[in-house]
Amino acid sequence: MKKSLIALAVAGAFAAPAFAATENVDVYGVLNVDVNYVNDDNAGTDSQIGVSSNASRIGFKGAEDLGGGLNAIWQVETGFNADETSGTVGSRNTFVGLKGGFGTILAGKHDTPMKLLGRKVDNFGDIMADSRNLLGSSATSGTSMFDLRTNNTIAYVSPTIAGGLTLIGAYVTDHQKAGTSPTCGDGLDCNVNDAYSFSADYTNGPLMLGAGYENQNVGTGVADNNISRDMWRLVAGYTFGNFKIAGLYESGSADAGLDTAERDGFGVFANYAMGNITLKANYLSVGEYGNTNNTGAEQWTVGADYALSKRTTAYAYYVAIDNEAGAAFDLGSAQGVSDFTQTNAGSDPSAFGIGMKHSF
Repeated sequence: MKKSLIALAVAGAFAAPAFAATENVDVYGVLNVDVNYVNDDNAGTDSQIGVSSNASRIGFKGAEDLGGGLNAIWQVETGFNADETSGTVGSRNTFVGLKGGFGTILAGKHDTPMKLLGRKVDNFGDIMADSRNLLGSSATSGTSMFDLRTNNTIAYVSPTIAGGLTLIGAYVTDHQKAGTSPTCGDGLDCNVNDAYSFSADYTNGPLMLGAGYENQNVGTGVADNNISRDMWRLVAGYTFGNFKIAGLYESGSADAGLDTAERDGFGVFANYAMGNITLKANYLSVGEYGNTNNTGAEQWTVGADYALSKRTTAYAYYVAIDNEAGAAFDLGSAQGVSDFTQTNAGSDPSAFGIGMKHSF
């Protein structure tokens, strides 16, 4: 099965395939669509049935053998809405780079190391029950601030060292033109919205451990007065035969004036495989936003996958969010899988969905 992530995962840390020494172009993709029934739990809002395209995509990738163990690598990946046939070329991970014994270097658009770390444990990634509805989010809603696919990204992936350790670092430039707001030029720093993201991943047999840190600068429009937000994240997982369990803990903070303040969150993820069926469950919790009362939330999800083949999976799930009175975390908001959900503060949205995912 072709994988869509091939850059930051190329060293094997995220189970992506290695590049072949070839000049051939590989075509790959995913079609993931479900039908869902959503209850927003808002006064005056009816429950709705919808169709969601969940990170459906098509990509083209390749590598050229430059000799001496060095390869040129590239990828162009486009996300599209399979339910509405819309999309933008290169909207997903798109880059060019070099791979050799030293590791992998790339430049372009790509998921940050912080995001890839969280993707390692989520049982319901990309669909309406995605853990990013709560984790890595902003003050009172599910707008993800730390699980990003960033433009203007320079990234490095180390080769696997010490029997299973991979180090990943990324710098996001996001510079401003001189004379524009936020203020830059005349000796001032023009990388006013840059970011740094790092992760360390250790995988050895049934054990997986990971840690990540990310810092984002935010221009204020006033020279030498940028403010910033940051987050650190820990993940761990272990496999017992057909049973897998994983956990994630994160803590975020920000300077005054931003939509992220001190907030901790965690998740517990479990699945059990029996033949073609895999039973799955997630539990997520985020604490109060800074010193603001009643801004926490919980999300729990149960579901099952049925492998129709190595490339095609049918699935079903039920997800519910329990918002405190001042929180408005929503289903599918972090990854934009639904265009009709709208949760008010204190509401408790829920959804049931059935779908199919095919990879090629």
